[in-house]
Amino acid sequence: MTRKQRLILFGVIVLAAMLAGFDAKIAPQARAEPEIYASPVHAGCYLERIDRCKIHVEPFTIAVTTGEKLVQFRLVAARGRVSTTIYDFRPDLSNPLPLSGDTITPSLVAQDFAAHCGETYAISLQGQDTGDTTLYNLGMTAEFTCPQGTYSNYLPVIRK
Repeated sequence: MTRKQRLILFGVIVLAAMLAGFDAKIAPQARAEPEIYASPVHAGCYLERIDRCKIHVEPFTIAVTTGEKLVQFRLVAARGRVSTTIYDFRPDLSNPLPLSGDTITPSLVAQDFAAHCGETYAISLQGQDTGDTTLYNLGMTAEFTCPQGTYSNYLPVIRK
């Protein structure tokens, strides 16, 4: 083998080693599975008055497992491309809920939330425990459409 062939072989070996090391450096990191779960989320829309609609959310439970604690949960109403947080809950920092293996059924301050009549919504329950760096989607309703309201214009009448 000539000196030129040995240099080419050495260069190929070095290049292969560099590529093998490069692939190991960019390998994707495994993401931990969430340890927070919820019961199914049920919601619908109704006419509170002839011109006012409300979204009603049924009670749900949240469970956190393996030593983690609840950091927060929120309900998000999605209307087309617009998403709005309609309920945001965070427990006391010195006493997070629940303890490992427990479930909690939140008593929402309100189970009925304002909505636009005639619009289509989907409700998402998102949650985070102490082992997570982000909120996870724990459940979501199918899309539902609020009833069409009836709007009236009241004009003042002056009588002489």
